[in-house]
Amino acid sequence: MDRAGDERDTEAAGRPWSRRDLTDLSEAARDLDRRIEQHLERLRRERAQRAADIPGQRLRPSG
Repeated sequence: MDRAGDERDTEAAGRPWSRRDLTDLSEAARDLDRRIEQHLERLRRERAQRAADIPGQRLRPSG
């Protein structure tokens, strides 16, 4: 805790996080966001391809 009684982020050893640690975390978060977006885009393309492979199937009445 700091002097005002607010909690601070600390590592297991008890020293405050350095600016470098926060930069590394920020870069890792951006990389993860980019990878998630790439994965979602691939899923969208695959879903569109599957829909194109089965034209009109949803439009035909059953029975």
